[in-house]
Amino acid sequence: MGSSKELILHNARQLFAEKGFKGTTVALIAQLSHVTDAAIYRHYKSKQQIFDQIIEELITEYKGMLNEIKARQKSGYCLLETLIHDVVSFVNEHETGYKVILTTYATIPSAKIAMDSVTDALKQTIVACLERGIKDGTVREDIEVDSTAEIITWLLAGLNRRRIFWPEHEQISDAAVTFCLNSIKGF
Repeated sequence: MGSSKELILHNARQLFAEKGFKGTTVALIAQLSHVTDAAIYRHYKSKQQIFDQIIEELITEYKGMLNEIKARQKSGYCLLETLIHDVVSFVNEHETGYKVILTTYATIPSAKIAMDSVTDALKQTIVACLERGIKDGTVREDIEVDSTAEIITWLLAGLNRRRIFWPEHEQISDAAVTFCLNSIKGF
């Protein structure tokens, strides 16, 4: 861990994921970070600002990952396959941050905005994959792009939620990839 500011964010992320927004206090963050409350307030104005920083960093990384996927793929079909695997991997690597959003989006406005932003970015990327696939012949022309993208978006959201909150269950992302690709595959 680098600076005290990074340590504070790391520990706050853990606490928000475990205890929720309301159960996490600046005093708890300070105690876990081995700093004083005053040290936290030198970096952040409030617990809400710490929370928002955590969410903002996650969204920025997530959107960057989606842009990288779009830039490196040639066919729409392959793009969608890569997208599904990469989104699941991203959530696995950022499980704590995702858990923060998932446990607070119903009660904290900035978490709801973050969840909407993440799902909108994912859906837009899936729409681009499908449109590219229709153009290059790897995706069926008869699919309804917007509703198919919506279904795949929420399928992925459900898979990721299942992975985070019920990790004891078998990982089914490969089956989801197969299901999605078989559903849209060009003839």
